[in-house]
Amino acid sequence: MERRNNMRLSCPHCGEFARIRKSQQLTPVYREATVECQNPDCGWRGKMALEMTQTLTFSQQPNPEIRLPMSPRLRDSIREQLTQ
Repeated sequence: MERRNNMRLSCPHCGEFARIRKSQQLTPVYREATVECQNPDCGWRGKMALEMTQTLTFSQQPNPEIRLPMSPRLRDSIREQLTQ
């Protein structure tokens, strides 16, 4: 069973619920989506970009082609471990 996304989007104009109509994975870390407001009195539609920007914890199965910077917290934690 596929798990549903819990991310809730709001229309930037009226503030009502906005739904992702479709999305396309363009790279392993970047996806574009078409979003539409569910308020019939508004009718706004637009594009949204989703990008993975930082590593918070290391993968146990890393892809050597993916180079995401470490978060500051992870970097500080590693530095601390190395200086002990």
